[in-house]
Amino acid sequence: MDKNIKAVIFDLDNTLINRREAFLKLCDYLIKTYGEEYPYEGTREELIRYMVEIDADGYGGLHNMIPRLEKVWKLPHSVEDFIEERNKIFGDLTVLYPETLEVLEALKGSYKLGMITNGYSSVQRNKVQKVRIGHYFEDIIVSGEEEWIKPDPRIFLKSCANLGVKPEEAVYVGDYYPNDVVGALSAGLKPIWITESPEEHPEYRGIRVKRLKDILGYL
Repeated sequence: MDKNIKAVIFDLDNTLINRREAFLKLCDYLIKTYGEEYPYEGTREELIRYMVEIDADGYGGLHNMIPRLEKVWKLPHSVEDFIEERNKIFGDLTVLYPETLEVLEALKGSYKLGMITNGYSSVQRNKVQKVRIGHYFEDIIVSGEEEWIKPDPRIFLKSCANLGVKPEEAVYVGDYYPNDVVGALSAGLKPIWITESPEEHPEYRGIRVKRLKDILGYL
C-alpha cells in the first residue's frame, strides 16, 4: 500500500457490523411478535427466506420490500408504523464482527478514520451508537443526511475533505462492489474490497480480502 496513505474510510453494514445476522434476528423478532395474531402464508422458515430475499442485503428498499411482504403476511401496522418499529428494533439488534474493535484499535493511532454509510439517518446513527464505535471516527457521513448516496463520488470527496486529506491519500474499505469499490475508484480513493464471494470483476486489479482483519496486512 502507498506510504502516503493518511486516512482509512469504512463502510458500515457488512463491513464493520454483521448486518446479515442482525436482519435474521429482526425477522425472528417480528414473526414471534406478530405471527400468532397475524398469520402468514407458508412456514416460518419460508417466511424468513422470503424476507431475506426481498431485503436483498439492504438494497431491496423498504418501500419496495413492504408491499411484497404484505402479499404473504397481513401486517398489523400502517407502512409508516411498521417502518418506524422495524428501524428501531433493527438498530438495537446490531452486532459487530469479532475483529472490528481489534482493527479499529490497530489503525486509530496511525490514520484518520472515517465512515460513509448509505441509509436512513436515524437507523445508521442508532447502529453506530449501539455498538459504541463512534469515538474511533473523526468523521461519519450518512447518506440520509446528504444530497448524495454511494456510489456518487461526491460523497467520498466530502469525506476526504472533512478528514483533511486528498482522495489519493485515502483508502476506502467496503463489501459491496457497485457502491464501495466503484464509488471509491471514481473519486480517486484506493479501495479494499471485502468479499468471500467467487464473483469476479476482471476490470478490478486492486486489493481484495476475505475478512475485515485481513486489511491490516495492507496498511
